[in-house]
Amino acid sequence: MRKVMSIAILHLKTLFKTPSAIVLMFIMPIMFSIIFGGIGAGGSSQDKPLVLMVAAEDESNSRIMDLMSSNDQYSWLKADEKQARSSVENQEAIAAVLIAESIAENMELGKPLFQIVVQRKTQEYLALSSYIEGVGRTVIQTFEMVPEQDTVAVNAILDQAAGRETLDISSEVIQKEESKTGSVGMLAIGFTIMFMMFGISGAASAILDEKIGGTWQRLLTSPTSKVQVMIGYLFSYFMMGAIQLFVLMVVMNFIYGAMWGNLIYFVPFAALVIITIVGFSLMMASIVKTRQQASALSAVLIVSTCMLGGVYWPLEIVPEFMQQIAKAVPQSWMITGFREIVSGSLYIPAIRNSALILLAFSLLFFTIGLKRMKYN
Repeated sequence: MRKVMSIAILHLKTLFKTPSAIVLMFIMPIMFSIIFGGIGAGGSSQDKPLVLMVAAEDESNSRIMDLMSSNDQYSWLKADEKQARSSVENQEAIAAVLIAESIAENMELGKPLFQIVVQRKTQEYLALSSYIEGVGRTVIQTFEMVPEQDTVAVNAILDQAAGRETLDISSEVIQKEESKTGSVGMLAIGFTIMFMMFGISGAASAILDEKIGGTWQRLLTSPTSKVQVMIGYLFSYFMMGAIQLFVLMVVMNFIYGAMWGNLIYFVPFAALVIITIVGFSLMMASIVKTRQQASALSAVLIVSTCMLGGVYWPLEIVPEFMQQIAKAVPQSWMITGFREIVSGSLYIPAIRNSALILLAFSLLFFTIGLKRMKYN
């Protein structure tokens, strides 16, 4: 064990001697996490999509605007039609709602009560459109309830509807949603996974240079066995990943207050993730003949699988068939497990499945890497 630790520490010191290794392992993931974490954490919960309302000066229209603006998911502002269209065109507002000058007349003629002006149909527009339709149905039912178009009664009903508080609905959340700090933490973890794969793959492929320089052969002729040498190298790669993850955790917690969930779950799962990456790196070093080949092949595989695995963006936004393909790469299971732990959801089936599949990937990578590794 002492020989293994000596080899590991010596190799670890060698890995961190070069400035490029420091940049790749620490500076790059920290900078990416700070930049994109700032985007994720910078938005205020008070910033709401702006919707402009255009209506004639009329008592009923005023009550309808009050009814619309009772939805506090949006910021509502009254404007004239020209100003409203200009604001939507310049993307200063997500939409403008034009209320008919005479609701009663439009109902008699079968014309729309409202017109929504948008630049493009976004997800925010779709949600707003459904809400406006609901307001329209309320207005129609109100007018139909009141005999002989009694304006005073209509306004009273609309005023009462606008003043009603939102219904209190009981709900049970099975999986917790990510908080701001959890979102920043997941961004940091995603970038760490990617740069960890680059860094450890580059370190593992250094064995090729050592073989050419004769260092590898001289080490094997020492009193240490091949197994001890290999374990020492692999342990140094593991420590390299662990140090990188620890440094990033401390930095993100200091800057953004990012939380990492229950450490009883986080630490073992993070260790399994690092072991999987070490296995991947060993496999890459064993199937190429030169350092240049290793760098080129690693770049292609790491970037493509990180894109597939949800490191750059949530898998929920990609088509269903892409989500199924993502299950074939280890990064998707790394992200899934970390998300359950960091968010505090701790959905055991998801964590268990992620851990078992990562363990299978690790066994596959190490089997290929150790079987193909040449010791001469």
